[in-house]
Amino acid sequence: MDIKLKFTVIFVLVSVVVCLSVVLALVVTMPDLQSTVRNYQTCLPSEFGTLKCGSTASLLHEYLERTIAKKFDEIKQEDEKRQQEYLDKNRVRLMSIYDKAFWEMKPAAKLTGKEQPDARKSDIGADMIPVREWRHGRELYDTSGFERYGIRYRNGRLVVPVDGTYFIYSSVDLFESCNPSTGKPNVNDTTKPIKHGIFKFNILDGEEMELVSNVQPHTISSNRYFNSYSSYVSSLAQLKAGDELSIKVSNITYLKYTRDNYFGVNMI
Repeated sequence: MDIKLKFTVIFVLVSVVVCLSVVLALVVTMPDLQSTVRNYQTCLPSEFGTLKCGSTASLLHEYLERTIAKKFDEIKQEDEKRQQEYLDKNRVRLMSIYDKAFWEMKPAAKLTGKEQPDARKSDIGADMIPVREWRHGRELYDTSGFERYGIRYRNGRLVVPVDGTYFIYSSVDLFESCNPSTGKPNVNDTTKPIKHGIFKFNILDGEEMELVSNVQPHTISSNRYFNSYSSYVSSLAQLKAGDELSIKVSNITYLKYTRDNYFGVNMI
């Protein structure tokens, strides 16, 4: 073999051995790399799209909750879109079947007058006394009254089922006796006017609020035996689900039993 070739092969072999020795020495002396993700940890995409590492249980719960919520919103939007497309496509047919009731199913009620129970001890001296009895339920079958689409009756009050703007109204006939000799009303204080109003109460608020009222002064009777007052009140009111509406008058004895009295609410 040529001497130059022999020295060249020996040099190459020596160089390879030296390089391998250096690499082996570096590997042996290199410190162990700490694992960035342990057995009880994992990495998942965050809500911003970047990879987030942490506890497997918490990250997996967060990821599934976010993914499920996104899917649910997508399905809900698709369902609402499909329902609206169906309504738009079949509007004429549905209108002919339900005669507009399909589009006007809004809470509404109208109660009619009923004889009132005796005044309670708590009513004595009160500025306003609630009307505690109205015809409701089956008692309305032979009257102009009704209860529809979620309106509930409870202890003389109407309870609205959903938030919204409502038209509230009431009409009552009030009668007070007078002194036949003078025609003046038989009341201790004629400066206290006759009042009729609609009030709102919600157990969450804990306070009763006057929504609308009508005030009339006492007058001298033309027939010297009694005075007759007609009072009508109405208003638009922004109500919350669970709001209770009631009618109050300044003197419950003025409230004559008559079916002409009424109390109603309509969502608009």
